[in-house]
Amino acid sequence: MKLKALRVRNFRTIGPIEQTLSIGEGGTTLVGPNNTGKTNLLHAVELFFTGPENKFGFSKARDLSFVAGSGKTSLVATFAGIDEDEHPDQAVFAAYDRLTEFVDVRPRDSAEFTLSLVMSPSDNPVYQFFPNARKTGSPAEQTAFSRLQSKLVADLFGLFSVQYVPAAKTMDQLNSELLMPFMVKKVARTITPYVPEIESSLEAVAATINAALAEAGLAHFVASFGFPNNSLEALLSGFDFALGDPRRTSIQHKGQGVQSVALLASLIWISEQLRLQGSRPIWLLEEPESYLHPELSRSALDLVDQLRKESTVLITTHALAFVPQNVQRISGVSLVDGMTRIEAFRNYREATENLSRALGVAFSDYFNLSEINVLVEGQSDKDLIPWAMQTIDSVTEQEYPLLFAAAFLDFGGVKHLSGFLRANYGFIRRERVAVPVFDGDEAGTKERRELQQYFGQKQIPFQSNQDYLSVRDRFAIEGLFPDTWIQDIHHEHPTWFDEFSEDSQGNLEPYRVKSAHKAGVINVLSKRAESDASQSWSGPWISFLSALESALRFHRLRLEGTRNENL
Repeated sequence: MKLKALRVRNFRTIGPIEQTLSIGEGGTTLVGPNNTGKTNLLHAVELFFTGPENKFGFSKARDLSFVAGSGKTSLVATFAGIDEDEHPDQAVFAAYDRLTEFVDVRPRDSAEFTLSLVMSPSDNPVYQFFPNARKTGSPAEQTAFSRLQSKLVADLFGLFSVQYVPAAKTMDQLNSELLMPFMVKKVARTITPYVPEIESSLEAVAATINAALAEAGLAHFVASFGFPNNSLEALLSGFDFALGDPRRTSIQHKGQGVQSVALLASLIWISEQLRLQGSRPIWLLEEPESYLHPELSRSALDLVDQLRKESTVLITTHALAFVPQNVQRISGVSLVDGMTRIEAFRNYREATENLSRALGVAFSDYFNLSEINVLVEGQSDKDLIPWAMQTIDSVTEQEYPLLFAAAFLDFGGVKHLSGFLRANYGFIRRERVAVPVFDGDEAGTKERRELQQYFGQKQIPFQSNQDYLSVRDRFAIEGLFPDTWIQDIHHEHPTWFDEFSEDSQGNLEPYRVKSAHKAGVINVLSKRAESDASQSWSGPWISFLSALESALRFHRLRLEGTRNENL
Protein backbone atom coordinates (compact mmCIF):
# COMPACT_ATOMS: atom_id res chain seq x y z
CA MET A 1 0.00 0.00 0.00
CA LYS A 2 1.32 3.44 -0.94
CA LEU A 3 0.39 7.03 -0.26
CA LYS A 4 -0.29 8.49 -3.71
CA ALA A 5 -1.44 12.03 -2.92
CA LEU A 6 -2.57 14.34 -0.13
CA ARG A 7 -5.07 17.14 -0.62
CA VAL A 8 -4.70 19.92 1.94
CA ARG A 9 -7.01 22.78 2.90
CA ASN A 10 -6.90 25.39 5.69
CA PHE A 11 -3.66 24.24 7.27
CA ARG A 12 -1.16 26.95 8.20
CA THR A 13 -0.11 28.71 4.96
CA ILE A 14 -2.38 26.49 2.86
CA GLY A 15 -5.67 28.39 2.65
CA PRO A 16 -9.21 27.47 1.58
CA ILE A 17 -8.07 26.77 -2.01
CA GLU A 18 -7.27 23.07 -1.82
CA GLN A 19 -3.69 22.13 -2.75
CA THR A 20 -2.77 18.64 -3.95
CA LEU A 21 0.59 17.18 -3.06
CA SER A 22 1.21 14.40 -5.57
CA ILE A 23 3.64 11.72 -4.46
CA GLY A 24 5.51 9.92 -7.21
CA GLU A 25 7.11 6.50 -7.09
CA GLY A 26 9.64 6.68 -4.26
CA GLY A 27 8.50 10.10 -3.10
CA THR A 28 8.48 13.77 -4.02
CA THR A 29 10.90 16.69 -3.79
CA LEU A 30 9.38 20.06 -2.92
CA VAL A 31 11.31 22.96 -4.42
CA GLY A 32 10.79 26.67 -3.93
CA PRO A 33 12.01 29.73 -2.03
CA ASN A 34 11.97 30.19 1.73
CA ASN A 35 8.72 30.79 3.62
CA THR A 36 6.43 29.43 0.94
CA GLY A 37 5.04 26.48 2.92
CA LYS A 38 7.24 23.53 1.95
CA THR A 39 7.73 22.49 5.58
CA ASN A 40 4.02 22.95 6.28
CA LEU A 41 3.27 20.39 3.59
CA LEU A 42 5.58 17.91 5.33
CA HIS A 43 3.75 18.63 8.59
CA ALA A 44 0.43 18.04 6.82
CA VAL A 45 1.57 14.51 5.98
CA GLU A 46 2.77 14.06 9.56
CA LEU A 47 -0.58 15.33 10.91
CA PHE A 48 -2.57 12.92 8.74
CA PHE A 49 -0.77 9.86 10.10
CA THR A 50 -0.74 10.81 13.80
CA GLY A 51 -4.10 9.13 14.34
CA PRO A 52 -7.25 9.76 16.35
CA GLU A 53 -5.20 10.55 19.47
CA ASN A 54 -3.89 13.81 17.91
CA LYS A 55 -0.28 12.88 18.64
CA PHE A 56 0.67 15.75 16.33
CA GLY A 57 -0.73 18.18 18.89
CA PHE A 58 -2.89 20.10 16.41
CA SER A 59 -4.36 23.35 17.71
CA LYS A 60 -6.48 25.90 15.86
CA ALA A 61 -4.44 28.78 17.27
CA ARG A 62 -1.25 27.49 15.64
CA ASP A 63 -2.31 25.32 12.74
CA LEU A 64 -5.57 26.60 11.28
CA SER A 65 -4.98 28.90 8.32
CA PHE A 66 -5.45 32.54 9.29
CA VAL A 67 -7.80 33.04 6.32
CA ALA A 68 -9.89 29.93 7.06
CA GLY A 69 -12.73 31.89 8.65
CA SER A 70 -15.26 29.31 9.76
CA GLY A 71 -13.53 26.62 7.72
CA LYS A 72 -11.79 23.61 9.22
CA THR A 73 -8.45 22.02 8.50
CA SER A 74 -9.08 19.10 6.17
CA LEU A 75 -6.77 16.54 4.58
CA VAL A 76 -7.71 13.90 2.03
CA ALA A 77 -5.22 11.12 1.32
CA THR A 78 -5.31 8.86 -1.72
CA PHE A 79 -3.94 5.36 -1.21
CA ALA A 80 -3.06 2.92 -3.97
CA GLY A 81 -2.15 -0.73 -3.77
CA ILE A 82 -2.35 -4.12 -5.44
CA ASP A 83 -5.78 -5.71 -5.28
CA GLU A 84 -4.85 -9.32 -5.97
CA ASP A 85 -5.49 -12.55 -4.11
CA GLU A 86 -2.83 -13.44 -1.54
CA HIS A 87 -1.28 -9.97 -1.77
CA PRO A 88 -1.08 -8.19 1.64
CA ASP A 89 -3.00 -5.20 0.25
CA GLN A 90 -5.99 -7.37 -0.58
CA ALA A 91 -7.12 -7.45 3.08
CA VAL A 92 -7.33 -3.65 3.14
CA PHE A 93 -9.33 -3.53 -0.08
CA ALA A 94 -11.67 -6.25 1.21
CA ALA A 95 -12.32 -4.25 4.40
CA TYR A 96 -12.92 -1.10 2.35
CA ASP A 97 -15.36 -2.92 0.10
CA ARG A 98 -17.19 -4.19 3.19
CA LEU A 99 -17.63 -0.58 4.32
CA THR A 100 -19.19 0.42 1.00
CA GLU A 101 -22.08 -1.90 1.75
CA PHE A 102 -23.18 0.46 4.55
CA VAL A 103 -23.22 3.70 2.52
CA ASP A 104 -24.81 4.97 -0.66
CA VAL A 105 -21.72 5.03 -2.89
CA ARG A 106 -20.63 3.38 -6.09
CA PRO A 107 -18.29 0.40 -5.70
CA ARG A 108 -14.68 1.33 -6.42
CA ASP A 109 -13.43 0.60 -9.93
CA SER A 110 -9.68 0.80 -9.27
CA ALA A 111 -7.07 -0.24 -6.73
CA GLU A 112 -7.32 3.15 -5.03
CA PHE A 113 -9.40 4.79 -2.32
CA THR A 114 -9.39 7.97 -0.23
CA LEU A 115 -9.51 8.69 3.49
CA SER A 116 -10.35 12.16 4.81
CA LEU A 117 -9.32 13.85 8.03
CA VAL A 118 -11.12 16.90 9.42
CA MET A 119 -9.99 18.62 12.61
CA SER A 120 -13.02 19.32 14.81
CA PRO A 121 -13.59 22.64 16.64
CA SER A 122 -12.22 20.93 19.76
CA ASP A 123 -9.02 19.93 17.92
CA ASN A 124 -9.98 16.27 17.64
CA PRO A 125 -9.13 14.34 14.44
CA VAL A 126 -12.16 12.88 12.64
CA TYR A 127 -11.33 10.25 10.01
CA GLN A 128 -13.90 9.18 7.41
CA PHE A 129 -13.75 7.11 4.26
CA PHE A 130 -17.05 8.49 2.95
CA PRO A 131 -17.53 11.92 4.56
CA ASN A 132 -20.36 13.07 2.30
CA ALA A 133 -22.11 9.76 1.69
CA ARG A 134 -25.51 8.86 3.15
CA LYS A 135 -25.38 5.94 5.55
CA THR A 136 -27.89 3.16 5.08
CA GLY A 137 -29.22 0.43 7.32
CA SER A 138 -30.41 0.20 10.92
CA PRO A 139 -28.77 1.92 13.92
CA ALA A 140 -27.06 -1.38 14.73
CA GLU A 141 -25.64 -1.56 11.22
CA GLN A 142 -24.44 2.03 11.46
CA THR A 143 -22.71 1.15 14.73
CA ALA A 144 -21.08 -1.79 12.99
CA PHE A 145 -19.99 0.57 10.21
CA SER A 146 -18.33 2.94 12.70
CA ARG A 147 -16.54 0.03 14.37
CA LEU A 148 -15.30 -1.35 11.04
CA GLN A 149 -14.21 2.10 9.88
CA SER A 150 -12.19 2.72 13.04
CA LYS A 151 -10.50 -0.66 12.70
CA LEU A 152 -9.65 -0.07 9.04
CA VAL A 153 -8.14 3.33 9.88
CA ALA A 154 -6.03 1.71 12.58
CA ASP A 155 -5.00 -1.17 10.31
CA LEU A 156 -4.17 1.24 7.48
CA PHE A 157 -1.98 3.42 9.71
CA GLY A 158 -0.30 0.27 10.98
CA LEU A 159 1.04 -0.26 7.47
CA PHE A 160 3.01 3.00 7.59
CA SER A 161 5.71 4.51 9.77
CA VAL A 162 6.07 8.29 9.34
CA GLN A 163 9.34 9.84 10.46
CA TYR A 164 9.89 13.61 10.36
CA VAL A 165 13.52 14.72 10.18
CA PRO A 166 13.73 18.50 10.73
CA ALA A 167 16.67 20.61 9.63
CA ALA A 168 16.63 22.50 12.95
CA LYS A 169 17.72 19.55 15.09
CA THR A 170 21.36 18.72 15.76
CA MET A 171 22.92 15.49 14.57
CA ASP A 172 23.15 14.33 18.20
CA GLN A 173 19.41 14.80 18.62
CA LEU A 174 18.57 13.01 15.38
CA ASN A 175 20.96 10.20 16.23
CA SER A 176 19.43 9.65 19.66
CA GLU A 177 15.81 10.03 18.52
CA LEU A 178 15.97 8.12 15.23
CA LEU A 179 18.81 5.65 15.03
CA MET A 180 19.40 4.63 18.64
CA PRO A 181 15.84 3.44 19.43
CA PHE A 182 16.02 1.02 16.48
CA MET A 183 19.53 -0.06 17.46
CA VAL A 184 18.40 -0.76 21.00
CA LYS A 185 15.43 -2.83 19.82
CA LYS A 186 17.65 -4.78 17.43
CA VAL A 187 20.22 -5.61 20.11
CA ALA A 188 17.51 -6.37 22.68
CA ARG A 189 16.03 -9.01 20.36
CA THR A 190 19.50 -10.46 19.83
CA ILE A 191 20.22 -10.94 23.54
CA THR A 192 16.71 -12.02 24.58
CA PRO A 193 17.69 -15.76 24.52
CA TYR A 194 20.36 -14.94 27.10
CA VAL A 195 18.00 -13.20 29.55
CA PRO A 196 17.86 -16.23 31.92
CA GLU A 197 21.67 -16.19 32.20
CA ILE A 198 21.68 -12.45 32.82
CA GLU A 199 18.99 -12.79 35.48
CA SER A 200 20.96 -15.65 37.10
CA SER A 201 24.05 -13.45 37.27
CA LEU A 202 22.02 -10.64 38.82
CA GLU A 203 20.60 -13.06 41.42
CA ALA A 204 24.11 -14.24 42.29
CA VAL A 205 25.19 -10.65 42.89
CA ALA A 206 22.09 -10.04 45.02
CA ALA A 207 22.71 -13.25 47.01
CA THR A 208 26.23 -12.11 47.95
CA ILE A 209 24.92 -8.71 49.07
CA ASN A 210 22.06 -10.28 51.06
CA ALA A 211 24.47 -12.68 52.82
CA ALA A 212 26.60 -9.72 53.89
CA LEU A 213 23.52 -7.85 55.13
CA ALA A 214 22.32 -10.87 57.12
CA GLU A 215 25.71 -11.34 58.76
CA ALA A 216 25.51 -7.70 59.82
CA GLY A 217 22.11 -8.28 61.42
CA LEU A 218 20.17 -6.67 58.58
CA ALA A 219 18.45 -9.71 57.16
CA HIS A 220 15.21 -7.77 56.84
CA PHE A 221 16.84 -5.86 53.97
CA VAL A 222 16.72 -7.94 50.79
CA ALA A 223 18.57 -6.77 47.66
CA SER A 224 17.49 -7.65 44.13
CA PHE A 225 18.41 -6.55 40.61
CA GLY A 226 16.30 -6.35 37.47
CA PHE A 227 15.95 -4.55 34.19
CA PRO A 228 14.87 -0.90 34.45
CA ASN A 229 11.08 -0.78 34.17
CA ASN A 230 11.21 -4.54 33.63
CA SER A 231 12.37 -3.82 30.07
CA LEU A 232 15.45 -5.31 28.46
CA GLU A 233 15.51 -2.34 26.06
CA ALA A 234 15.68 0.08 29.01
CA LEU A 235 18.93 -1.64 30.03
CA LEU A 236 20.55 -0.50 26.79
CA SER A 237 21.02 3.26 26.85
CA GLY A 238 22.68 3.55 23.46
CA PHE A 239 25.79 2.82 21.44
CA ASP A 240 28.78 4.76 20.26
CA PHE A 241 28.42 5.56 16.54
CA ALA A 242 31.89 5.84 15.02
CA LEU A 243 33.44 6.16 11.55
CA GLY A 244 36.88 5.04 10.50
CA ASP A 245 38.76 6.88 7.75
CA PRO A 246 40.91 4.96 8.61
CA ARG A 247 41.18 5.94 12.29
CA ARG A 248 38.05 5.14 14.27
CA THR A 249 36.42 8.39 15.41
CA SER A 250 33.12 9.04 17.17
CA ILE A 251 30.51 10.46 14.81
CA GLN A 252 30.15 13.40 17.20
CA HIS A 253 33.70 14.47 16.38
CA LYS A 254 33.11 14.51 12.62
CA GLY A 255 32.02 17.54 10.63
CA GLN A 256 28.30 18.14 10.23
CA GLY A 257 28.47 17.21 6.56
CA VAL A 258 29.93 13.79 7.31
CA GLN A 259 27.40 13.35 10.12
CA SER A 260 24.60 14.13 7.67
CA VAL A 261 25.59 11.50 5.11
CA ALA A 262 26.13 8.97 7.90
CA LEU A 263 22.62 9.72 9.16
CA LEU A 264 21.16 9.26 5.66
CA ALA A 265 22.91 5.90 5.41
CA SER A 266 21.41 5.01 8.81
CA LEU A 267 17.92 5.81 7.56
CA ILE A 268 18.34 3.10 4.93
CA TRP A 269 18.98 0.54 7.68
CA ILE A 270 16.04 1.84 9.74
CA SER A 271 13.82 1.48 6.66
CA GLU A 272 14.88 -2.14 6.29
CA GLN A 273 13.92 -2.79 9.93
CA LEU A 274 10.53 -1.14 9.49
CA ARG A 275 9.84 -3.14 6.34
CA LEU A 276 10.65 -6.34 8.24
CA GLN A 277 8.02 -5.28 10.79
CA GLY A 278 5.43 -4.84 8.01
CA SER A 279 5.53 -1.02 7.86
CA ARG A 280 6.19 1.14 4.82
CA PRO A 281 8.41 4.03 5.95
CA ILE A 282 7.53 7.59 4.95
CA TRP A 283 10.48 9.92 5.52
CA LEU A 284 9.84 13.64 5.74
CA LEU A 285 13.28 15.19 5.23
CA GLU A 286 13.62 18.93 5.67
CA GLU A 287 16.49 20.46 3.66
CA PRO A 288 18.95 17.53 3.82
CA GLU A 289 21.58 19.72 2.14
CA SER A 290 21.71 22.06 5.16
CA TYR A 291 25.04 20.86 6.54
CA LEU A 292 26.56 19.36 3.41
CA HIS A 293 29.78 20.45 1.79
CA PRO A 294 29.24 20.64 -2.01
CA GLU A 295 31.61 17.68 -2.46
CA LEU A 296 29.22 15.51 -0.43
CA SER A 297 26.05 16.53 -2.29
CA ARG A 298 26.37 13.84 -4.96
CA SER A 299 26.97 11.13 -2.33
CA ALA A 300 24.02 12.37 -0.29
CA LEU A 301 21.79 12.30 -3.36
CA ASP A 302 22.87 8.72 -4.05
CA LEU A 303 21.93 7.79 -0.47
CA VAL A 304 18.51 9.43 -0.92
CA ASP A 305 17.99 7.39 -4.10
CA GLN A 306 18.84 4.24 -2.15
CA LEU A 307 16.41 5.30 0.58
CA ARG A 308 13.63 5.68 -1.99
CA LYS A 309 13.99 1.99 -2.87
CA GLU A 310 12.97 1.02 0.66
CA SER A 311 10.50 3.81 1.45
CA THR A 312 8.62 6.93 0.40
CA VAL A 313 10.75 10.06 0.76
CA LEU A 314 9.38 13.59 0.81
CA ILE A 315 12.08 16.26 0.72
CA THR A 316 12.12 20.03 0.91
CA THR A 317 15.18 21.56 -0.69
CA HIS A 318 16.81 24.74 -1.98
CA ALA A 319 19.63 22.81 -3.66
CA LEU A 320 19.61 22.16 -7.38
CA ALA A 321 21.62 18.99 -6.78
CA PHE A 322 18.66 17.47 -4.89
CA VAL A 323 16.13 18.07 -7.66
CA PRO A 324 15.45 14.66 -9.26
CA GLN A 325 15.45 14.34 -13.05
CA ASN A 326 12.15 12.45 -12.95
CA VAL A 327 9.60 15.27 -13.19
CA GLN A 328 6.98 13.03 -11.54
CA ARG A 329 8.99 13.38 -8.34
CA ILE A 330 9.03 17.19 -8.28
CA SER A 331 6.47 19.68 -6.95
CA GLY A 332 7.00 23.43 -7.02
CA VAL A 333 5.91 25.46 -4.00
CA SER A 334 5.29 29.20 -4.14
CA LEU A 335 3.40 31.90 -2.26
CA VAL A 336 0.46 33.60 -4.01
CA ASP A 337 -1.36 36.32 -2.07
CA GLY A 338 0.21 34.98 1.09
CA MET A 339 -1.02 31.43 0.52
CA THR A 340 0.90 28.30 -0.49
CA ARG A 341 0.46 27.05 -4.03
CA ILE A 342 1.67 23.74 -5.45
CA GLU A 343 2.48 23.46 -9.13
CA ALA A 344 3.61 20.65 -11.41
CA PHE A 345 6.45 20.96 -13.91
CA ARG A 346 6.49 19.70 -17.47
CA ASN A 347 10.18 18.82 -17.45
CA TYR A 348 13.39 18.88 -15.39
CA ARG A 349 14.65 22.09 -17.00
CA GLU A 350 11.47 23.93 -16.05
CA ALA A 351 11.80 22.76 -12.44
CA THR A 352 15.45 23.77 -12.04
CA GLU A 353 14.90 27.11 -13.76
CA ASN A 354 11.97 27.80 -11.43
CA LEU A 355 14.12 27.06 -8.39
CA SER A 356 17.02 29.07 -9.78
CA ARG A 357 14.82 32.12 -10.26
CA ALA A 358 13.35 31.74 -6.79
CA LEU A 359 16.80 31.61 -5.22
CA GLY A 360 18.24 34.31 -7.43
CA VAL A 361 20.60 31.75 -8.94
CA ALA A 362 21.13 31.73 -12.70
CA PHE A 363 22.44 28.86 -14.79
CA SER A 364 25.16 31.19 -16.02
CA ASP A 365 26.33 31.78 -12.42
CA TYR A 366 28.01 28.39 -12.52
CA PHE A 367 30.38 29.76 -15.18
CA ASN A 368 31.03 33.02 -13.36
CA LEU A 369 29.62 35.02 -16.26
CA SER A 370 29.05 38.75 -16.03
CA GLU A 371 25.96 40.56 -17.24
CA ILE A 372 27.70 41.27 -20.58
CA ASN A 373 30.18 38.77 -22.05
CA VAL A 374 32.30 38.30 -25.15
CA LEU A 375 33.30 34.66 -25.63
CA VAL A 376 36.49 34.23 -27.66
CA GLU A 377 38.56 31.31 -28.90
CA GLY A 378 41.87 31.97 -27.18
CA GLN A 379 44.31 34.29 -25.46
CA SER A 380 45.18 36.25 -28.63
CA ASP A 381 41.57 37.35 -29.06
CA LYS A 382 41.23 38.15 -25.37
CA ASP A 383 44.34 40.35 -25.49
CA LEU A 384 43.85 42.05 -28.86
CA ILE A 385 40.22 43.16 -28.63
CA PRO A 386 40.66 45.17 -25.38
CA TRP A 387 43.98 46.43 -26.73
CA ALA A 388 42.26 47.84 -29.82
CA MET A 389 39.56 49.42 -27.67
CA GLN A 390 42.19 51.24 -25.61
CA THR A 391 44.41 52.16 -28.58
CA ILE A 392 41.99 53.49 -31.21
CA ASP A 393 41.16 57.10 -30.41
CA SER A 394 37.65 57.05 -31.87
CA VAL A 395 36.63 54.00 -29.83
CA THR A 396 35.40 55.56 -26.57
CA GLU A 397 33.32 54.33 -23.65
CA GLN A 398 30.60 56.82 -24.58
CA GLU A 399 30.29 55.35 -28.08
CA TYR A 400 30.84 51.70 -27.07
CA PRO A 401 29.39 51.44 -23.51
CA LEU A 402 28.54 47.73 -23.65
CA LEU A 403 31.89 46.73 -25.09
CA PHE A 404 33.72 48.57 -22.34
CA ALA A 405 31.47 46.93 -19.72
CA ALA A 406 31.94 43.42 -21.14
CA ALA A 407 33.98 40.58 -19.69
CA PHE A 408 36.18 38.73 -22.19
CA LEU A 409 36.41 34.97 -21.65
CA ASP A 410 38.74 32.76 -23.66
CA PHE A 411 38.27 29.00 -23.97
CA GLY A 412 41.72 27.85 -25.04
CA GLY A 413 40.77 27.05 -28.61
CA VAL A 414 37.84 27.01 -30.99
CA LYS A 415 37.00 23.36 -30.17
CA HIS A 416 36.53 24.21 -26.51
CA LEU A 417 34.48 27.32 -27.32
CA SER A 418 32.31 25.26 -29.66
CA GLY A 419 31.80 22.52 -27.06
CA PHE A 420 30.84 25.05 -24.40
CA LEU A 421 28.32 26.72 -26.70
CA ARG A 422 26.82 23.42 -27.81
CA ALA A 423 26.16 22.40 -24.21
CA ASN A 424 25.20 25.70 -22.63
CA TYR A 425 24.40 28.50 -25.08
CA GLY A 426 20.68 27.73 -25.22
CA PHE A 427 20.43 28.25 -21.45
CA ILE A 428 22.85 31.15 -21.12
CA ARG A 429 21.21 33.34 -23.79
CA ARG A 430 18.05 33.42 -21.62
CA GLU A 431 19.94 35.00 -18.75
CA ARG A 432 23.02 36.87 -19.95
CA VAL A 433 24.33 38.90 -22.88
CA ALA A 434 26.92 36.55 -24.39
CA VAL A 435 28.27 36.98 -27.93
CA PRO A 436 30.88 34.47 -29.21
CA VAL A 437 33.59 35.59 -31.64
CA PHE A 438 35.07 33.16 -34.17
CA ASP A 439 38.18 33.48 -36.27
CA GLY A 440 37.43 33.32 -39.97
CA ASP A 441 40.11 30.69 -40.58
CA GLU A 442 39.36 27.12 -41.59
CA ALA A 443 38.97 25.78 -38.04
CA GLY A 444 36.75 28.65 -36.90
CA THR A 445 34.56 28.44 -40.00
CA LYS A 446 34.09 24.68 -39.60
CA GLU A 447 32.99 24.92 -35.95
CA ARG A 448 30.75 27.90 -36.60
CA ARG A 449 28.93 26.13 -39.44
CA GLU A 450 28.39 23.01 -37.37
CA LEU A 451 27.00 25.11 -34.53
CA GLN A 452 24.60 26.87 -36.87
CA GLN A 453 23.29 23.50 -38.03
CA TYR A 454 23.03 22.18 -34.46
CA PHE A 455 21.24 25.23 -33.09
CA GLY A 456 18.97 25.31 -36.13
CA GLN A 457 17.75 21.82 -35.25
CA LYS A 458 17.17 23.00 -31.67
CA GLN A 459 15.38 26.14 -32.89
CA ILE A 460 17.90 28.32 -31.05
CA PRO A 461 18.75 31.56 -32.95
CA PHE A 462 22.38 31.75 -34.09
CA GLN A 463 22.66 34.45 -36.73
CA SER A 464 25.83 36.21 -37.89
CA ASN A 465 26.52 39.74 -36.58
CA GLN A 466 23.74 39.22 -34.07
CA ASP A 467 24.30 36.02 -32.11
CA TYR A 468 27.97 35.60 -33.10
CA LEU A 469 30.71 37.39 -35.03
CA SER A 470 33.41 36.22 -37.44
CA VAL A 471 36.41 38.56 -37.41
CA ARG A 472 37.36 38.29 -41.11
CA ASP A 473 36.68 35.81 -43.86
CA ARG A 474 39.46 33.14 -44.00
CA PHE A 475 41.65 34.94 -41.42
CA ALA A 476 42.26 34.88 -37.68
CA ILE A 477 41.96 38.05 -35.58
CA GLU A 478 45.41 39.41 -36.52
CA GLY A 479 44.02 39.56 -40.06
CA LEU A 480 42.33 42.82 -39.03
CA PHE A 481 45.74 44.48 -39.31
CA PRO A 482 46.95 45.50 -42.82
CA ASP A 483 47.99 42.54 -44.98
CA THR A 484 51.28 44.27 -45.82
CA TRP A 485 52.25 44.20 -42.16
CA ILE A 486 51.88 40.40 -42.12
CA GLN A 487 53.92 40.19 -45.32
CA ASP A 488 56.63 42.32 -43.74
CA ILE A 489 56.79 40.02 -40.71
CA HIS A 490 57.10 36.99 -42.96
CA HIS A 491 59.88 38.69 -44.87
CA GLU A 492 61.81 39.27 -41.64
CA HIS A 493 60.82 36.05 -39.81
CA PRO A 494 59.83 33.35 -42.33
CA THR A 495 60.36 30.58 -39.73
CA TRP A 496 57.49 31.98 -37.64
CA PHE A 497 54.96 30.59 -40.14
CA ASP A 498 53.72 27.08 -40.84
CA GLU A 499 51.98 28.25 -43.99
CA PHE A 500 52.37 31.44 -46.01
CA SER A 501 51.27 32.31 -49.55
CA GLU A 502 50.51 35.23 -51.87
CA ASP A 503 48.43 35.18 -55.04
CA SER A 504 49.69 36.24 -58.50
CA GLN A 505 48.77 39.84 -57.72
CA GLY A 506 50.89 39.78 -54.57
CA ASN A 507 47.87 39.71 -52.29
CA LEU A 508 48.06 37.84 -48.98
CA GLU A 509 46.36 34.45 -48.86
CA PRO A 510 45.34 32.57 -45.69
CA TYR A 511 48.39 31.76 -43.57
CA ARG A 512 49.14 29.94 -40.34
CA VAL A 513 51.50 31.17 -37.64
CA LYS A 514 53.33 28.62 -35.50
CA SER A 515 51.90 28.46 -32.00
CA ALA A 516 55.28 29.25 -30.45
CA HIS A 517 55.52 32.51 -32.42
CA LYS A 518 51.95 33.77 -32.29
CA ALA A 519 52.70 36.07 -29.36
CA GLY A 520 55.70 37.42 -31.26
CA VAL A 521 53.61 38.25 -34.33
CA ILE A 522 50.97 39.99 -32.21
CA ASN A 523 53.63 41.97 -30.36
CA VAL A 524 55.13 43.22 -33.64
CA LEU A 525 51.71 44.16 -35.02
CA SER A 526 50.56 45.99 -31.89
CA LYS A 527 53.83 47.91 -31.51
CA ARG A 528 53.68 49.02 -35.13
CA ALA A 529 50.09 50.16 -34.71
CA GLU A 530 50.90 52.12 -31.57
CA SER A 531 53.68 53.97 -33.41
CA ASP A 532 51.34 55.05 -36.22
CA ALA A 533 49.90 58.38 -35.12
CA SER A 534 47.48 58.49 -38.07
CA GLN A 535 45.89 55.19 -37.09
CA SER A 536 45.32 54.47 -40.75
CA TRP A 537 45.29 50.77 -39.92
CA SER A 538 42.23 51.05 -37.63
CA GLY A 539 39.39 50.87 -40.21
CA PRO A 540 38.82 47.07 -40.12
CA TRP A 541 39.12 47.11 -36.33
CA ILE A 542 36.51 49.85 -35.97
CA SER A 543 34.11 47.95 -38.23
CA PHE A 544 34.60 44.80 -36.14
CA LEU A 545 34.18 46.59 -32.78
CA SER A 546 31.09 48.41 -34.02
CA ALA A 547 29.53 45.12 -35.11
CA LEU A 548 30.35 43.63 -31.71
CA GLU A 549 28.81 46.58 -29.85
CA SER A 550 25.69 46.26 -32.02
CA ALA A 551 25.34 42.54 -31.23
CA LEU A 552 25.76 43.20 -27.49
CA ARG A 553 23.12 45.94 -27.65
CA PHE A 554 20.69 43.65 -29.48
CA HIS A 555 20.88 41.00 -26.75
CA ARG A 556 20.68 43.48 -23.90
CA LEU A 557 17.47 44.95 -25.33
CA ARG A 558 16.13 41.44 -25.97
CA LEU A 559 16.69 40.40 -22.35
CA GLU A 560 15.27 43.64 -20.98
CA GLY A 561 12.13 43.04 -23.01
CA THR A 562 11.85 39.50 -21.64
CA ARG A 563 12.26 40.68 -18.04
CA ASN A 564 9.63 43.38 -18.50
CA GLU A 565 7.21 40.79 -19.86
CA ASN A 566 7.82 38.58 -16.82
CA LEU A 567 7.18 41.52 -14.51
